[in-house]
Amino acid sequence: MCDKNRDIVTVGIDLSMASTGYCVKRGSVMSVGTIKTKKQDFANDLDRLKYIRDAVLAQVPADVDMICIEDFFTPSNRGQTGAAIMLAMLGTLVRVELYDRGYPFFVPVPMQIKKFVTGKGNVQKNIVVREVYKRWGIDAKDDNQADACGMAHLAEALVEDAGVNDRPKYQVEVVKKVLESRPRYNVGEKVEK
Repeated sequence: MCDKNRDIVTVGIDLSMASTGYCVKRGSVMSVGTIKTKKQDFANDLDRLKYIRDAVLAQVPADVDMICIEDFFTPSNRGQTGAAIMLAMLGTLVRVELYDRGYPFFVPVPMQIKKFVTGKGNVQKNIVVREVYKRWGIDAKDDNQADACGMAHLAEALVEDAGVNDRPKYQVEVVKKVLESRPRYNVGEKVEK
């Protein structure tokens, strides 16, 4: 899947209308950031969605080996329905663009990301932030950056092999589950341009 003579390049993307987190991992070097937006700074929702899409794609290196982008969330109450719809629109825009550009990506669910980072799929967001710091030394500014960092590492594990580098059992389990059951695009496929 990737050239064995160079570092594996992966990206994690945690989409948000207000503060999208991203992490680009090239070997042991990581770049973590946030794309912040406010509704009032845009003429309409579509301008805001396009801005976030373009800002996310600007972070993806041309030589990326794998991307993980968090799956959509299901609202637990009616008050979250509008936010869920906007995130579904944003997620669709970004996924279609990644697909059209031929970038390989998986779509893990939040529980899988949490489990990959912490060993448990049902922990609070602050635990994920703490574990990202303890495990990889990344001082994430918020849970979006922490999730993105976890996804970049998960993407690397998907490229390598579930058992490489003596990964903890729970990480191996997550990798196997993602490989078995999660949506994937441009993975192992030849994309004609």
